[in-house]
Amino acid sequence: MASVKLQHLTKRFRDVVAVNDLNLTIRDKEFLVLVGPSGCGKTTALRMIAGLEEITEGEIYIGDRLVNDLIPKDRDIAMVFQNYALYPHMTVFDNMAFGLKMRRVPKEQIKSEVDRAARILGLGKLLHRKPKQLSGGQRQRVALGRAIVRRPQVFLMDEPLSNLDAKLRVQTRAELIKLHRELGITTIYVTHDQVEAMTMGHRIAVLNEGFMQQCDTPLTLYRHPANVFVAGFIGSPAMNFVEGTVSMANGTAVVELPGMKLGFSADRAVHLRPYDGKKITFGVRPEDIHDRAISMVPAREGNTGTISVDVIEPTGDRCVLYAHAGEETIIASISSESKARELADLEVVIDMDKTHAFDPTTGAAIFPPPSTDEGAKEAEESAEVSAQ
Repeated sequence: MASVKLQHLTKRFRDVVAVNDLNLTIRDKEFLVLVGPSGCGKTTALRMIAGLEEITEGEIYIGDRLVNDLIPKDRDIAMVFQNYALYPHMTVFDNMAFGLKMRRVPKEQIKSEVDRAARILGLGKLLHRKPKQLSGGQRQRVALGRAIVRRPQVFLMDEPLSNLDAKLRVQTRAELIKLHRELGITTIYVTHDQVEAMTMGHRIAVLNEGFMQQCDTPLTLYRHPANVFVAGFIGSPAMNFVEGTVSMANGTAVVELPGMKLGFSADRAVHLRPYDGKKITFGVRPEDIHDRAISMVPAREGNTGTISVDVIEPTGDRCVLYAHAGEETIIASISSESKARELADLEVVIDMDKTHAFDPTTGAAIFPPPSTDEGAKEAEESAEVSAQ
């Protein structure tokens, strides 16, 4: 196995900069996810690592080797594509064995490697079939099997689950997590689906318009986003952003929003001093807004307000409320035990310890990330979640 190091990686297509000065180290045996909206540069970065796209500037190391000038087959990587890329006239066995045959690996070793991969992926009874006789999930497993038999140093996966239906996607996602745990091969996984990224990655690198916005554990990205883009991209439903005005008094900070006046704890108020009398972008996740009547978060001065409910979407144990406060749209995810009603006001409690504040000009987070000890604890929690 091997680490992958990207140093000042840049890709230009004439006047368009697809990847801009990307610096990132993927650790040995790590499962790292590149996530972002369409056109953010994640697939271009993956193709440069694979050797399928020429590098404009920068360096790529796989292990201790600089691979800029190496052709794909000499980089000791295996890539799994979105469209499976199986040979329709070949059986499952022959598709999985094809790369080994091209390398003139002995027949006995080929059979051993294919049987091993088929056993891991549950394809043992399908080796004689052709792709047209398989379901979408089975075809994707064959594509994975073809990569596994190579025993590469690095797996590169480009949205491999995007062609599957929702149920199969969840099942295959779990299979990939178990597969990585068993094989321990360094994996770089590209997706635009932030739920997929949160559930699979040891760390997630969030890209936008060619720039890396933040790279950290899933829980750290969720709890401590570096800027407005990461805060809005990570989490479903997305974070609410409301413009508010800060006022300071006696070491406390209050932000005035439509329909409510909210207060921050003293340790957070310190960071809001430069914004006294100025605007900030206040952020709160839908799940941190609670129905006051049944809230487990105690109501107090500075954490309550009123929203007007427009639409309620029941989702089982939760209800998603689409509401407004003044002219601002608010989304809340509350317990289904709530008595909230459409076209009626609802008293809510905001969990202020979990709220966010961003500079309205730069979009950068105003509250600093946790201390080293807290960050280590969150990284440990995130690793435990990934391992489950």
